[in-house]
Amino acid sequence: MKRMVDFVQKHPAVWPVLGCLIFLAMIGGLTGSLDPTVLFTAARLATFAALLGLAQMIVVTSGDGAIDLSQVYVLTLCAYASTTLMDVNPILGFVVAVLIGGLAGLVNGLVNIYLRIPAMVTTLATGYLYFTVILIGSSHMKVLPHPEFVNLITGGVGPISTQTIVVIGVALLLALVLYRTPYGKQLHAVGQNRNAAYLAGIPTNRVVIVAFVVGGLLSGLAGVIAAAVMGGAFQDMGMSYFLPSVAATFVGGTAASGGRSSVLGVAFGALMMTLMSSFLNTAESMFDLVSGIKQLIMGAFLVSILFVSVAGVKRRRSQAGSATTPAVMASNEGL
Repeated sequence: MKRMVDFVQKHPAVWPVLGCLIFLAMIGGLTGSLDPTVLFTAARLATFAALLGLAQMIVVTSGDGAIDLSQVYVLTLCAYASTTLMDVNPILGFVVAVLIGGLAGLVNGLVNIYLRIPAMVTTLATGYLYFTVILIGSSHMKVLPHPEFVNLITGGVGPISTQTIVVIGVALLLALVLYRTPYGKQLHAVGQNRNAAYLAGIPTNRVVIVAFVVGGLLSGLAGVIAAAVMGGAFQDMGMSYFLPSVAATFVGGTAASGGRSSVLGVAFGALMMTLMSSFLNTAESMFDLVSGIKQLIMGAFLVSILFVSVAGVKRRRSQAGSATTPAVMASNEGL
């Protein structure tokens, strides 16, 4: 039993993978067949929850209760930028639109660090700022995506969509950065204890700001792809993806207190949330369920995940309650 518990704690992706299998079986039970295309379709639909979830993961991992509430506004702003700029030059438009997301992340990080405003408040305020830019500028921007880019993004290789390939590529690159580079080790150390990381010589401010920038870049990428998939940019295009992306972040094993991440877990968490949504949609249509029950269930699920995550953090801290600052520093340096 202890080995199983240790394995699950070391590999938090186990839970979302198990959840995917359970929801696949439940969908098969409702429809009467296990159609493999359901999995490929869900993977394609999970694109935006996965990208936003990975973006949220790296911000949350920086610790100090960090979370990015501006994601959906950054996504929308970058979607408008891509549809406008790609009309001039597709490649330049793609690059600049994604970089706008990184710039938004940079603003979030600078305000959070140097004005010492909590990340939740910072990103809520900047999110409204970005949305104001959208409201003012949307009437002067093009809203239809570039046809060739649409064909590229909506295509695929066999049953695997281009969107899924993009998510896999981003996940592999992010995993390489987080688990095989000095920056990744620094980020996890900063997330566990910023004061100890600072005393150990880690540039904590820079590490946190870079986390926000990377989160912004991924949100920008999600916006560019969303504009192509949805046939253009519109003002509330990112709202439906916020709750699934946050749920994917925490169900995938990201610690709410920071210092722990799982790229694989978040990716499968996004897939699981999409399969859950598909199951609830199927159940609603078959059993004529009350409208809005899906949002209620997903909201309750997210609250449960956060409760378990916070409880786990408190339990680990109580077990290590006698640890001193030098001991914490040593553990951080060994990441």
